[in-house]
Amino acid sequence: MKNQPLIGFIVILLSLVKVAHAQTSLVGPGSSYSTPFSPASTITYGVPGGGLVSVTLADGIATSTSGIWDLTAQGGANATILFSLNESAAQTALTGTALQFNISNDNNSLLGLLGVGTSIHYAWEAVAYFDTPGSVLNYTADTTYSITFDVDGNDGLLSSVAGLNPSFTFELIDGLGNALASNSDGTQVNIIGLLGTGVPTGTLAIDYTLGSSLPSDPIGIRFRGDAQVGATALSLGTTYASISNLTMTATPVPEPGGSVLIASVGLAMLLRRRRLQAPSFA
Repeated sequence: MKNQPLIGFIVILLSLVKVAHAQTSLVGPGSSYSTPFSPASTITYGVPGGGLVSVTLADGIATSTSGIWDLTAQGGANATILFSLNESAAQTALTGTALQFNISNDNNSLLGLLGVGTSIHYAWEAVAYFDTPGSVLNYTADTTYSITFDVDGNDGLLSSVAGLNPSFTFELIDGLGNALASNSDGTQVNIIGLLGTGVPTGTLAIDYTLGSSLPSDPIGIRFRGDAQVGATALSLGTTYASISNLTMTATPVPEPGGSVLIASVGLAMLLRRRRLQAPSFA
């Protein structure tokens, strides 16, 4: 029974160490941003039309704001023959459960009109700042931010197709739009590169550790996609990529020797207690 106080003290000591490394959910289940891809919204670039018989390639930009997100869709093409309009355009969408980079396509009829050798530039961008009043996420010094999300590109341009060379990136950003450096992948994280050559689908986990110098608040994230698509590849599908199950957690970084200090203090108290309880033979 004499060991019970010692066991209890060890349990308390371990609890203190655990609290010092506690993880806080910022985005995802159990947080104020449990449904980060709401509300549902779509922005599609409107390719300008031509005359009775025309083919137009355009690289213009359309933007919209939905909740915490700023969405951008860029580029497309259309063909008009005797008032019959066939169009392909970049589209960025929030579904409530996912972020999608799409191509709005009339591909069956547009393919022949554009012809072999023609290519269309598409680009997508989605930026979110977690700055909802009452639930603003600010950066904290000496903290590791861990971000995970699922990528699904099985039905779109992330599939391995010669000549497409798509790019797809993620960035953690500050309140001024500046990208922060991740622990292993630089500031602009290449999603396609992390998934692996020819692999269009998977779950990514990216860590960012801040020191004592803090970025501007609030916390933000940025996804970007880009592709130069040949006309003959338009039949691939309409979804470039889909992002879902986004989570972000914050974990304090222990000060050097912090856990050792707690253990040392505990050991000193234990030794002092034993000295006081030791029998005297004087």
